[in-house]
Amino acid sequence: MELEETTEMRLIRHWRSGDRNAGDRLLRRYERVLRNFFARRVSRDVDDLVQRTLLACLQSVENFEGRSSFKSYLLGIAHNQFLASLRTHTASAADPQMLTTAPDESPSQLAAFREEQLILVLALIKVEPEFQAALKLFYWAGRSLEQIAEELAVPVGTVKSRLARGRAQLRDNVLAMNVAPRVRDEALREVAEWTRSR
Repeated sequence: MELEETTEMRLIRHWRSGDRNAGDRLLRRYERVLRNFFARRVSRDVDDLVQRTLLACLQSVENFEGRSSFKSYLLGIAHNQFLASLRTHTASAADPQMLTTAPDESPSQLAAFREEQLILVLALIKVEPEFQAALKLFYWAGRSLEQIAEELAVPVGTVKSRLARGRAQLRDNVLAMNVAPRVRDEALREVAEWTRSR
């Protein structure tokens, strides 16, 4: 395991130095992982989501600080891409086939999955604008605390505070919705997974 981590960090270092082959080698390792990640969540557009994730990673690899594994970092980006696509599809009255889970699940389970995701999107929309902006920049755009602070012209401490308050509002908004407890709990678990991704 230690050898693998050393090899991975070496590839990242070479990639940041301009070696595109190193970046290609590193990302190819995780292409199947990304496909599996998206295949569990959507019934189509898997290739498009994988490509968007890889592109977002290319654009933000400088932000990778090594505090987690590169796999966790990449899956965090994938999760953000999934949420962004969900928001887009929700806003445009998404195709009912867009969101699925495993093929052996019942129609009622699939309906609950869609409801859970819609609840999360609706809860985010209700977060106060300044907190919502911090959440989007951090989780959607993959920006660092320092980058967000510079973009919003506030101290890093303020960014941390806005993220914490935004997450709290997101959870509170989910809790305030008049939905079945099971669906609400699933949405809260999704929030927890989202916030653990970075």
